[in-house]
Amino acid sequence: MSIPLPSGIVPVRSLTTDEVLYGNRLTSYRWEVLEHSGGTDSLVGELDGVVDGSASLSWVVNSAVKGSGGLKVTDTDETKPGRLSIRDVSLSKLRLRPVRVIEGLGIEEPLGVFLVGSAPEEWSSTGRSLSIDLLDRATVLEQDKLAASYAVGTETPILSAVKDVIESAGESINIDASVTTTLGSAMVWPATTPKLQIVNDLLGTLNYSSLWVDGRGRFRATPYVFPADRSIGYELLNGKERKLVDGEDSIYEPDWTRDLDLYNVPNRVVAVQAATGEAPALTGTYSNTDPYSPFSFAARGRWIVKTLEGVETPEGDEASVVAFLESKARQSLIASSAVQSTVKVKHLPIPIRVSDAMRFANSPAKINARHTVTSIELEAHPLGLMKTSLMEVIDL
Repeated sequence: MSIPLPSGIVPVRSLTTDEVLYGNRLTSYRWEVLEHSGGTDSLVGELDGVVDGSASLSWVVNSAVKGSGGLKVTDTDETKPGRLSIRDVSLSKLRLRPVRVIEGLGIEEPLGVFLVGSAPEEWSSTGRSLSIDLLDRATVLEQDKLAASYAVGTETPILSAVKDVIESAGESINIDASVTTTLGSAMVWPATTPKLQIVNDLLGTLNYSSLWVDGRGRFRATPYVFPADRSIGYELLNGKERKLVDGEDSIYEPDWTRDLDLYNVPNRVVAVQAATGEAPALTGTYSNTDPYSPFSFAARGRWIVKTLEGVETPEGDEASVVAFLESKARQSLIASSAVQSTVKVKHLPIPIRVSDAMRFANSPAKINARHTVTSIELEAHPLGLMKTSLMEVIDL
């Protein structure tokens, strides 16, 4: 079942990085009301009464439900043409899609689809207002849990099983039908397991990233890409040789922070295959032997080992399974090594999402390195800024 592109969004024209960063911009946000039916969302109007300066959105890369947010809405007696009052919609069914509009650049950027978490009311002499908490569309799969145990066998393509689980929750996803890899052994989940956990467990056996929701609100299942191999879209730099300079052309605030955590960073990871009957579990190991790394065996003179137990693997011969386990071990070692350096910086909104790669450079701090976006906090109003957490990329 495909998800049609809802109306109401002007396709983003191809822009250069310079246009996005330095073009004339007047930013505004609209909150589109969507109706869900048959696994798809369609546009029914725009929400009226959103209080200026009240809206915010955030995303965290390692959260199962990655997106959240909030806004305050007044209950209006009269609405502008094409808009809906909060009294005209069912909060239990409400789905909102915020769209950031940058006039002058022709950018209309949808920021995901969100459901209502809670909506406490406030009453005053002027009427009613609601403070609405938002969670992204993955909430549907997180809240829908198994009524009985569920199994996926070795004959079903893994992505097909992912699609089946998502559709059982009344949602839909487009998958790559050419990927027909199956499980190396059957997987079983007990009753009350969230369907989002099942989906992410299955995606993990393909070495895919966890399920995410794109700006248009579509579920996405995509292969994991090592941070060092991700393309860089934007750079946060200082120095006169770059356009992102301190001063009137800078898009980020001069005050920023960096956290360093050097304790307990492993230099070896061992991934152990989940039990598969009487056969002994296979293992895959990845070690940090980089003589220039402060965490390597050469630098420390000892091994600090992290283990990944019970790793589910796809079907394949012993060599391919070991290679899969080694890739998982490498992925874990890189992630564990990267936590030692995290930058937080506040800047003008740019079209990025968590897990994207960016370059952060600061001459006084002697930093010039690729980073990945681990969290974003967006003030979703015309004068709002973005607060982005960046983790330095370690390639091993």
